[in-house]
Amino acid sequence: MPGTTLKLGSPEVAAVIDARYAAEPDGWRKRRLLAVKLAAKGQSTSAEVAELCGIARSHLFVWLRRVREEGLEALLARDKPGPREGSRRGVPPEVMEALTARLAAQQFASAEQARRWLKEEHGIERPYGTVWSWLKKAKGVLRVPRPTHSRKNPDAACAFKKQHGRKA
Repeated sequence: MPGTTLKLGSPEVAAVIDARYAAEPDGWRKRRLLAVKLAAKGQSTSAEVAELCGIARSHLFVWLRRVREEGLEALLARDKPGPREGSRRGVPPEVMEALTARLAAQQFASAEQARRWLKEEHGIERPYGTVWSWLKKAKGVLRVPRPTHSRKNPDAACAFKKQHGRKA
């Protein structure tokens, strides 16, 4: 019913939330604690709490149910952890090791060659930007220099270097 204030139903949690909220650095945990803290006070509606916290009302109700059923620690735990540092989602570590070894042996002149190798040898199809970021993280560099424009004026480039090179 609209306009009804929220009641958390756990007065023992309300006392703990203030201390946890003050100690928590900015981030997703602080947002969750703020939402539960406002609901525990019982002075705001669900729409007001959701608006203040910048979340959907449905999220608020999920968080409140989790606090009621499992406690405050369950609210502050991540539901789905992301991939481990250095791992690539859906790519076995052996493939990444082979990619790094081929990169160290300078067998790829471009990121597109590495992308094609992943697709042909291992059946892994990823966008160019993804493969490029993997290569950069593995300390890869382009072996082929970037092309220059066909209408580049070498005299103008030389004059520009002479004029602006001393200012640095």
